[in-house]
Amino acid sequence: MLFDLWPVAVVALQIFSVVRKTSAQSSNVVCIPSFDWASNSRGQNPCLVAAYLQAACNDGQFTVNALPNGTHYIGPDPTDVNQCQCSTVTYSMLSACGACQNSTWISWSSWSTNCTTIFPQSFPTDIPSGTAVPNWAYLNVMASDDFNVTAAKADGDTPESTATRVQSTGSVASSSPTSSPAPTSSSGSSPGSTSGSPSSSHTNAGAIAGGVVGGVVGVGLIAAAIGFFVVRSRRPKLAPSAAYNESVAGSANKPRSDYTNSMYQVNPFPGQSPMTPPRLYDPSDPSTFPTSPPTPTIQTTGSNPNAFSPSHGYPSQTQFPRPGQYSGAPEI
Repeated sequence: MLFDLWPVAVVALQIFSVVRKTSAQSSNVVCIPSFDWASNSRGQNPCLVAAYLQAACNDGQFTVNALPNGTHYIGPDPTDVNQCQCSTVTYSMLSACGACQNSTWISWSSWSTNCTTIFPQSFPTDIPSGTAVPNWAYLNVMASDDFNVTAAKADGDTPESTATRVQSTGSVASSSPTSSPAPTSSSGSSPGSTSGSPSSSHTNAGAIAGGVVGGVVGVGLIAAAIGFFVVRSRRPKLAPSAAYNESVAGSANKPRSDYTNSMYQVNPFPGQSPMTPPRLYDPSDPSTFPTSPPTPTIQTTGSNPNAFSPSHGYPSQTQFPRPGQYSGAPEI
């Protein structure tokens, strides 16, 4: 029966070991000697410094209790989460607290699961008076998603962040094989703000190179645009009337391939036939004799001598025989 209740007891200890409140900032943890480097200039171990940091968002009261064997500190409870707990500085201090007890610690992503706003490499409020935060607490833990003991030890304690001196940037020892780029965020930023990810010198060099290339390309595009407008402005311009005359002349001389003979074929007048030239009278040629004497006609109605013949389309004139004029009939 006792062994069945042991997992429940372990979970309860994990939760209440961090969130238990007292009248002041305190901790009953005694770190192993190999973690003396983790203490600040005041001789406070990471567990006591972590109590000060979490008390800043808890009315100045917080206690970090020692871990039972085989346990570790857990992240903020969803019903009691605050900004101080969602800072990577607090996570690093509490992870070091677990390490100095020869225990384990959880990853940053597991710690910050219930955080709606996180504070990478910064602390959301002023550092509480009475403590000092070591420089290694500002190392980047988001890149590896873990607290790195080797990198923290190599980075060292100084410069520290205090209530009167806010840590602006952390540093990373060049000898550290797993260290992250130096943070650019400052601690003591206003609540609710988040700071961006740190950038390395390689990133800065890439940004500068990209800016130079972009500038050269931009200057080239501007020069090309200016050249285009200069060449265009130097082209001879025609007056509107000359341009119109050219367009008319061009359209008049251009053959219209869409015109066909069938569309514009001229049809002859109805009943029109080729005219046979008249033959003169020849007494020796009977074919020139008239078949019958013509009947004289007298104009009884007025007519317009210039009227058009409907069958030929050109003017005609009525001929009137004159007295004594030869009519074409043979005379005896």
